[in-house]
Amino acid sequence: MIAGGNCQPSVVTYGTLVKGFCMKGNNSAAIHLLRKMEEGACKPDLVVYSTIIDSLCKDTLVDDALNLFSEMMSKGIAPDVITYTSLIHGVCKLGEWKEATKLLNDMVSKSIYPDARAFNVLVDTICKEGMVVEAEGVVEMMIQRGIEPNTVTYNSLMDGYCLRGEIGKAQKFLN
Repeated sequence: MIAGGNCQPSVVTYGTLVKGFCMKGNNSAAIHLLRKMEEGACKPDLVVYSTIIDSLCKDTLVDDALNLFSEMMSKGIAPDVITYTSLIHGVCKLGEWKEATKLLNDMVSKSIYPDARAFNVLVDTICKEGMVVEAEGVVEMMIQRGIEPNTVTYNSLMDGYCLRGEIGKAQKFLN
């Protein structure tokens, strides 16, 4: 497309390629393409950045994802619930639930409201740390925000109580 000069790639074209590289686990190629976009006339958007951030987080390259997140924001591209959820999921995979809580609070402070998925990632991680009472506090926060706990939420709580040997409390959620 570029060599022919007849048709210049759009942000959608680049985004499709970035997504493909990320799906194949080739984060370096996705980042290389991002850098090419920054040099050219077609600038990366939130979708391109979020796709790479999500892929980096899935590969537990959370520091790289957080750096890219900061870079994105410094360029005036505001994150959304998807970007934050990817980061929350990434730090949770590393067992850093306190960092995940900070990200959740940062998200809310910017008037970006977490959805059930964002809350569920945090609930699951906190439960796996054996802190089910704290996880129930997160569930209360969900409910206060008008987000109904779902099967994933309750499964995480049941798993948490089972890990603690409190089968009766786990049964409460099943009922």
